[in-house]
Amino acid sequence: MRADIRLVQRSTGALRLSDVLYSFWRSYGLRVLAIYRFGRWLGTLKKRPYVWVIAVLLYPVYWLLTCCVRKAYDIHLDQSADIAPGFYIDHFGGIEVRNCRIGPCCHLGQQVKLKPAEVDGKGLVIGENVFIGAHARICADVSVGNGVAIGAGAVVTQDIPPRCLVLGNPSRIAQRDYDNHLLL
Repeated sequence: MRADIRLVQRSTGALRLSDVLYSFWRSYGLRVLAIYRFGRWLGTLKKRPYVWVIAVLLYPVYWLLTCCVRKAYDIHLDQSADIAPGFYIDHFGGIEVRNCRIGPCCHLGQQVKLKPAEVDGKGLVIGENVFIGAHARICADVSVGNGVAIGAGAVVTQDIPPRCLVLGNPSRIAQRDYDNHLLL
């Protein structure tokens, strides 16, 4: 959670309690991500003997919080997704993330759908420092390289090499060796 809060705060220094509380008050994406991380933590407790009792007692709290954020913000971060630190949700509404692996420092816009095929395959893998614009869709088992920027409304159906700008429906590489650090 520290990396997620630092990304919202845009700071690298020590975090004060007031900064953390302000980040949670200001960023609904951070609230949703905290609930997601709480659920992943509960999932690790089930595997430990004698500690699973705590997980059983806390799961109703987790499910209640998940239902509340789905109704309030329309953001669904499924527990099947493996999200690295530094994940940032820019806007609320229509975000669905499931069955994928997301690298550190990735940004999502509103109405983004990351739902790979339900077939056992390599799965959807998103590298680090990836920007995914509003209304983008990735609905295939593809690999998105590090430093990629996916434009608004793009529908990705094929692998994307690192440091590319991807636009369109169906998506195409608009520029190679693209520097997306200003978007992050």
